[in-house]
Amino acid sequence: MAQKSGKAKKFILILVLLALLAVAFILLGGDNFLKSAGKHIEGAGKQAEELKKEIEQKAAIAGKKVESVGKALKEGEKPGEKK
Repeated sequence: MAQKSGKAKKFILILVLLALLAVAFILLGGDNFLKSAGKHIEGAGKQAEELKKEIEQKAAIAGKKVESVGKALKEGEKPGEKK
């Protein structure tokens, strides 16, 4: 039984420590930190969307080139030849 009470005491002390850290964070201006972090994450999200669009465009172009080369190979032409 002594071990159980020791575990419970340790758990309660950890909860108290976390609560004190949360209060200190709030009192020291944690809201400003969270706002700036949110803006930073939002900017990264916008940048990721732009990169996604660019990659999709390049993939579409590459797909068209692959299709044209595939058609040329089916017709018996070499990829470098032009009609």
